[in-house]
Amino acid sequence: MALKQELPSDIVNTPIRKRVTDLDHAGGDTGAMQVFACLRDGNVVLDGPVGCHVMPAVAVINYTDSIPYLQNVTCSELSENEVTIAGTLGVLKEKVARANVAGRQVFIVSTPMSELIGAAWTTTEEGVQGSPLFFNAQSLDDDEWHARDRALLFLWQNREHFARPSNAAAVVAPAGPSVNIIGPTYGCFNSYSDIAEIKRLLAGIGARINLIYPLEANSYDTTRLLDASATIVMYKEFGVSLAREVGLPTFDAPFGLEDTTAFLRALGKTLGLEAETEAFIALEKKTTLAAWQDIWRSTHSDFFANAPIAIVAPPSYKDGLERYLGDELGLPISYSAYRTGPQSAPSEAVREALANASPSPMLIFGSINERMIVAQEKLPSRFYQASFPGAVVRRATGTPFVGYAGAVWLLQTVCEVLFDTLFANLPTSYAPPQKATKPTAELLGDAPAVTLERGKGQNSVLSWSDEAKALAEKTTKRVPFFVRVSVTKKLRSEAEALARERGTGVDVSVVEEITAKYAPRR
Repeated sequence: MALKQELPSDIVNTPIRKRVTDLDHAGGDTGAMQVFACLRDGNVVLDGPVGCHVMPAVAVINYTDSIPYLQNVTCSELSENEVTIAGTLGVLKEKVARANVAGRQVFIVSTPMSELIGAAWTTTEEGVQGSPLFFNAQSLDDDEWHARDRALLFLWQNREHFARPSNAAAVVAPAGPSVNIIGPTYGCFNSYSDIAEIKRLLAGIGARINLIYPLEANSYDTTRLLDASATIVMYKEFGVSLAREVGLPTFDAPFGLEDTTAFLRALGKTLGLEAETEAFIALEKKTTLAAWQDIWRSTHSDFFANAPIAIVAPPSYKDGLERYLGDELGLPISYSAYRTGPQSAPSEAVREALANASPSPMLIFGSINERMIVAQEKLPSRFYQASFPGAVVRRATGTPFVGYAGAVWLLQTVCEVLFDTLFANLPTSYAPPQKATKPTAELLGDAPAVTLERGKGQNSVLSWSDEAKALAEKTTKRVPFFVRVSVTKKLRSEAEALARERGTGVDVSVVEEITAKYAPRR
């Protein structure tokens, strides 16, 4: 039987589902823009309508980097007139001419709109050093991570094209062994804190920084990548292709104690700084890691084996958190999945796994997608941001995930969530106890439709339906094991209080009302 063809009108007129979903990444034009715009001398012209500028350069950059808007990014402002009648090249050339000022390198980036209509930059100045460069973002095919990787490689391939201004300050080569840090751009989660921690580790072993590329570099600095002795790639998602072309010994940013120690020793050996590295590691144990040792020796760690977590993040953070929190600290990983790349899990698969986990994770590391799942599925889990998208301010440098300081910060974060979970599930009294005016038996006798169940303790004075018992048991199994006693007591106490107020036994509607009251609101 032939399938009915779905018409555009059917799609447009279909009611919007109540369940809100979100994408886990931006398009290739956004990724490329965030690479070129973070160069100190970069001006970016996005070849598209005004929305292609407002979304990444005004709205998104505000919550990813806490920057009000990017002053060095504009767009060609394509309209129906250019697309259908006048052609797009004229307005694009006008915008490029305005952006092409002395001392600035212009990058023209395609957008989905310009790619759909086949627009492309053409100029007679392609061979002139410092002239505008066109980058095909392949927005309809690439995600932001692949586009970032290609954009970094594009900069390297055009390194001889970039003109150094005559008034540029002279570059002083670092004294002693130096290192490149490749990858930091706009729009990277927690990058300011993680870069600060990598800088601190390098300074500790006596290594100098050659370039933080491209975030703290000019386009004409690209050739200086060869001046270093080694390269640190901040993210697995992008930057590896550029590091491979540069050809220096390459290291990944480390997560946790074991990774960081191995990272420092391997890097120190490559740079000829073995003695300095060992001295720094010994000092860190007495300073930065003293807090880690104190927290680990406290009672918090006794609960770790019964405190499951879930991780849904890009490869760098997913793998790093899993190794540190799971392998080193011993927290059970109830679920983990990539949020980008060919191994990424579909949103519905993530939703199903988190909703059906038993017990539910105490803590879920993820993006706004996972935060919405927690709210929509009414999970008893706490949420902690570990990825974009998501409106979270990460501009301060005191919240690292990488290095020794990151190991302390993450351990502290888990313990705070542990206490929060314990506190949220403690049985509480809403009114001070009052002196009884009648014996308990007489009070129970006056209550309508209340059955005293002998031999089951003082907490079992009301009848529970089988459905209510089953729902209560299912609810308590969803919370972490170490708070189940408190949750069971709290649920039973409040359900029976509500049933007394209604003058009934405890049925499934009573249990549903109590559990809904404690479901996450956001």
